[in-house]
Amino acid sequence: MSLREEILDVSKELLLKHGFSKISMRKIARKADVTATSIYLHFENKDDLLLALVEESIAKLNKVLRNALDEAASPIEQLKSLTDAYVDFALKNPQEYEIIYMVRPEEMPKYPKEKFQQVREIYELLAGIIKRGKERNLFDVEDPLVSAYTLWAQIHGVVSVVLGKRLDTRVPIERFLDLATDHIIQGFIIQKTPA
Repeated sequence: MSLREEILDVSKELLLKHGFSKISMRKIARKADVTATSIYLHFENKDDLLLALVEESIAKLNKVLRNALDEAASPIEQLKSLTDAYVDFALKNPQEYEIIYMVRPEEMPKYPKEKFQQVREIYELLAGIIKRGKERNLFDVEDPLVSAYTLWAQIHGVVSVVLGKRLDTRVPIERFLDLATDHIIQGFIIQKTPA
């Protein structure tokens, strides 16, 4: 592991444990057993370090989603694949997931406008699938981009219940995830009335 990766790992741990306002370059250096000066060789300041964590986590999620996408599959199958990949990423990488979505925005440095493109890629990918589904008369939606954000908000809610340990203990996690994601996707599909 490179020094940069080690610094990012330590920073991630401290960020999630104490919050952005309570970590410092000195604390990161102490925990990583390096000098603060060596951190500044890789990162301009604490904001730069946090933005690197966010960017790295988003890149990992983007890669997972793109790898899950079968271009030949129907839009319904693609939505299911992306939803499953998203949930799987969140459960297997809870720290990265939390950094992307759950770090309190008031503590975060302002995310540079040009970096938002990486975040938008996820929603644009999803909106494209929803648009194709609408064109094929599979999805009942008005605005594919709004629908993409709505779908992601719903999936985020499902994942947050599991990661936050808020799920009723009588409900098996796997069953909850399967049924919840299926219900969300079904909400977009045009229901055919039997003849």
